Amino acid sequence: MAGAIEVRASGEKFRFVVVNRNGDKLLQSGQFDDKASAKRAAASLVKAVSGAPIVDATKPAVAAPKAKAAPKTAARRPAAKR
Repeated sequence: MAGAIEVRASGEKFRFVVVNRNGDKLLQSGQFDDKASAKRAAASLVKAVSGAPIVDATKPAVAAPKAKAAPKTAARRPAAKR
């Protein structure tokens, strides 16, 4: 059995929970006022992450090459003295 997204009641509100195949909670959403909103948000999550790449956020991003800066004009104010 694969993991699942469960819609659960939390008091008078609802939330969705992503669980793995062992039933361990991997992710829990915020609260929604109605069950339909929680289901729509869970469906949006499935759509958004389906086929998404795994990004290593521990490495600095490769910077895009900088464009040449526009020439400076004489209209700038002089730097303030400290």
